[in-house]
Amino acid sequence: MTTEEGPSGETGRGRGTVGTPAWASRQLPVSAVARSRLLDRLDRLDPVAVVRAVHGFGRTVLAEQWAARQRSTGRPVAWTAGPWPADGGAWVAVRDALTAALRAAGGDVPDAPGPAELAAAVDATASPVVLVVDEADHLDAPADLQAVADLLTASHGLRLLLVTGARYPLRPSGAWHPVLEAARRPLSVVTLTARDLAFTPDELRAAAATWGHLVDDTRLRRLVDLVDGWPALARAVLDDTRPGDTQPATSAAFAYARDVMLPEIGDTALLHTAMLVATAADQTPATVRLVLDTAGQARSAADELDVLLRLEAVGMLVRHRSDGGPSRWHVPGLLREVLTRELERRDPEMSARVHRALARAALTAHPPDPAAAVEHAARAHDWTLLETCWVDFGTYLVATAGAAVDAAYAPLPDAVTETSTVLALARAVARRGEDERDDPRALVLRLMIELGTLALDGAWRSRTPAGRWTGAAAALVAARARGDIPRAMVVVRDTEVAAARAGVAGGTSTRAYWWFLLQGGRTALLDGDLGTALELPMRAYELADPSRAPDVRAAAAGHVALVHALDGVLSDAERWLVRHAEALDPDWENRLRDSAGDVAEAMVATDHLDLPAADAALSRLTLAVHSPDVTWPFVMRARVRRAVLFGDPETGLAELEQIERTQHVWLAQAGLVQRVVARLRAELLLALGEYHRVADLLVGQDPTGLWSDVPRARWHLLTGDPHAALRTAVLGGRRRRVNLADRTDLLVLEAWAALESGQPALAVRAFRAARRVAGEQGALRSFAHLPGSVRDALVLESGMPFDDHELARLATTGQVVPAVGRLVPLTPRERTVLTLLDEHGTTREVADALTVSVNTVRKQVLSIYAKLGVHDREAALRRAHELGVLGPERPGR
Repeated sequence: MTTEEGPSGETGRGRGTVGTPAWASRQLPVSAVARSRLLDRLDRLDPVAVVRAVHGFGRTVLAEQWAARQRSTGRPVAWTAGPWPADGGAWVAVRDALTAALRAAGGDVPDAPGPAELAAAVDATASPVVLVVDEADHLDAPADLQAVADLLTASHGLRLLLVTGARYPLRPSGAWHPVLEAARRPLSVVTLTARDLAFTPDELRAAAATWGHLVDDTRLRRLVDLVDGWPALARAVLDDTRPGDTQPATSAAFAYARDVMLPEIGDTALLHTAMLVATAADQTPATVRLVLDTAGQARSAADELDVLLRLEAVGMLVRHRSDGGPSRWHVPGLLREVLTRELERRDPEMSARVHRALARAALTAHPPDPAAAVEHAARAHDWTLLETCWVDFGTYLVATAGAAVDAAYAPLPDAVTETSTVLALARAVARRGEDERDDPRALVLRLMIELGTLALDGAWRSRTPAGRWTGAAAALVAARARGDIPRAMVVVRDTEVAAARAGVAGGTSTRAYWWFLLQGGRTALLDGDLGTALELPMRAYELADPSRAPDVRAAAAGHVALVHALDGVLSDAERWLVRHAEALDPDWENRLRDSAGDVAEAMVATDHLDLPAADAALSRLTLAVHSPDVTWPFVMRARVRRAVLFGDPETGLAELEQIERTQHVWLAQAGLVQRVVARLRAELLLALGEYHRVADLLVGQDPTGLWSDVPRARWHLLTGDPHAALRTAVLGGRRRRVNLADRTDLLVLEAWAALESGQPALAVRAFRAARRVAGEQGALRSFAHLPGSVRDALVLESGMPFDDHELARLATTGQVVPAVGRLVPLTPRERTVLTLLDEHGTTREVADALTVSVNTVRKQVLSIYAKLGVHDREAALRRAHELGVLGPERPGR
């Protein structure tokens, strides 16, 4: 720690003895760090320098170092320090110290000289004479001030160094002292304030070494965050911190700042302003204006910057200068806590009012600062405002919350959480601690389910109007997690009615309502209502404030892009993907990125047959089937598309069957997800050439369902029935609700079927229509499902060739179209017998299982052999597995 003491350990205050240079050979502390940058500035003083800072910045040590440097050049140095005895006063101490220094240098000075006589003695000396007045705050008696000022103005060889605290105000030109005002002529003044005395990080590291502490880069950064360059506080922290401590110990430094620094400043306007300014997390002219206005302090237009500069000069603020941009200030962390607590102790009502204003400002800033809003709302004990922070930014806080946010919510009392479901859950999250935190996405969704369950059960409580929209959004997530999509759609409709009635005053201009709109769109997508699935998220995108809700806008744009991609409108999907990318917050993207945009990108890429882009998008996606995230069925759809198009249907089928084994609630209920999975299974089985299993799938599902038109037409073509394929494709294309992607597929299949059935005119018309529709969207996927010879024939007949780029994309696909196969016309009874043959070892066991005679079974088995073209049981089973009549052959058979 820097010292303010004399060489003997005494305070060094007094006037010395005439004829004896009491402080002429003053010893420097062993631990002092010489700072040439400051000593060189003092060397330029002519004729006055003022060193002004509160205790703990080493102002006296710096003065001692400079005095020693001056003495080493042969200049006489006189030193005196206040407070001075009442019997003599400051002038007597200055006169006697200067007289002793001059006589020691061989000068002729009369006893008890006046200012003019002393000035003449100084000017008679061969070199300039240095006078250091330490603790010059106590030099305030009018007669003493005038005497020192007369000496200064009368002498040309005197160099005066005044070392003061924060008592006297700052002037625009720098630090100020009453001696300067008493002088009869303007004087050149060198000024050093706490801003100059603060240690740089390198100086702090060097000083720590002289104090016996070796600090690494990590500890140095923590120390700078706490105290910046304040040496006394830095040493207190280092002396109090043991080598094994993971965090700096701050109790001693906190006590020093509270008990030494604050009383030195006293109950002045400067201290009151410092306490107000310290309440803000980020000290800017805007926050200074806000806190001063909230506190009712009169000010001029230039006050904000002036206040910052004044507080910087005494060390309570640290300025970060940046080239080409405005300066930024901050209060060192430990000092900020000291000042904030002092304001709370002295004026708790004022403290709460200022913190409340800062919290609201942080919520409405561009961009908002939710963490700062939480901290201020908690310090103000404004529970409604604290709920607003969570309602508006709960998702963000869960993903990014640090110790400060946890510290705000964890201690909430039961009496508060009983009035707010949001605050109850926020407290539970804060109390889990870092070790219990899951992946942010999983944690956020689980929290939404917990909140939504309370909302669905009628146990939702809120202190704010916007809280209802958070409850509604959470209810949608919880209902989806239960698989109760009809209930979720009821919530969507009821909430929209309530929002229309509430208007803006009811909180519809908040993040909570925008988030509800997005969740409503997700729910409508699962319900198969694509109109609502588009309309609600588009409203969310338009309403959401870009600075307050970039994540909502990005998620809404990604969702809209996904719906368009699923619908086959790739041009619109690509436009919304651009909006999605523009709305993404880079910090948010790495923490809790919404997956809808990535799924849309993968779908568009597979439609374009762009394998690198598809793989890039799919690499950012995971199949979190047990999560209530609604995108996983569409992630699977994109992965299956990739597997079918680029030659890996076996892997795709294995992944799909693994998902089906999870028994997710959405798979057990008739709805969009069940239809999506059935469509994916049919596409994979067709790619594998397992036509009998596809037949079972098509028979087992609703034959009028939209999902089955494309695989049914393709199945007819691959099993040798182009006429049935043509009928299916034409009828499917005429359905009122068929989307653009399926319409393109059906037109391509219609062209293929017409060509196979000998109707070239119809084939050309359908192929041209498919090229026209697909060309508007840049889609090529449908044409990859044509056999190469068929595609070439259609191109030749239609006169619509693919360009080089399109041909290159088509050439990247794998074996998309399997070889044409034939179906074995087994009766249902024969298929049952064949299945039992696969499970049992003998005909007797099959007969027993069917409760029929062995002879009956033998006749049916011989019929099966004939239809399969084999002569024994093993060959029949092998052939049945190859044709897909039976499932995949089990290992070891």
